[in-house]
Amino acid sequence: MPKEKENEADIHRGHRERMKDRFISEGLDSFEPHLILELILYYAIPQKDTNPIAHRVLDHFDGSLMRVLDAPIEELTKIEGIGKNAAVLLKLFPEVCRRYLLESSKTGRVVNDSEDAAEQLLPMFFGRTVETVAIMCIDAKGKVIFCDTVFEGSVSAAAVSVRRIVEICVRYATTDVIMAHNHPGGVAVPSEQDLIITEKVAKALGTVDIRLRDHLIVSGSDWVSLASTPTLKNIFET
Repeated sequence: MPKEKENEADIHRGHRERMKDRFISEGLDSFEPHLILELILYYAIPQKDTNPIAHRVLDHFDGSLMRVLDAPIEELTKIEGIGKNAAVLLKLFPEVCRRYLLESSKTGRVVNDSEDAAEQLLPMFFGRTVETVAIMCIDAKGKVIFCDTVFEGSVSAAAVSVRRIVEICVRYATTDVIMAHNHPGGVAVPSEQDLIITEKVAKALGTVDIRLRDHLIVSGSDWVSLASTPTLKNIFET
């Protein structure tokens, strides 16, 4: 290797080591978004200066680290300098974070209201880019006995899965159910289809003496309780 190239490689290695040491001593709180990306990309792009690549990726997503991590792999790989390995590594972060958050909230917790339910349900939608439906089954003592996603796909097609929701609830001897689904990239405002599906689920559960307590619409860290909406309360009183 020519001496000039060796010197350049040494500079990169030294910079990378300093960045790693800074992370070890300070954590990520003091890192700007492009530095976080630069650090992550070290582990997928070993031979290049990842600083300009990190800037390029952030510029593509208007400076939003969240949008970078939420982007599909196909879109990430269109950016110069981002190959399959780098794209997969970036996509791992929200997926691992979601698993981490889910493991921290196990069944057995008492749910008194929709606030308690949202605290446990919201992590299930972290980093998801497609509509996903989750249910929380609660027993007669108010304890969570099942809490998981039940299907993915547009809620406009969810009617075919109403039977599955009922089957799960019956299997766990559920007394009350709280349903939740996300609006990826949208706002936590219920659509007409959301209301139709909510009513169908409530009626189906009612036939086996199970009450749909609430349906939460989630978008990022924001959520809306349909049971707390005055004009919709009748759906949850059936």
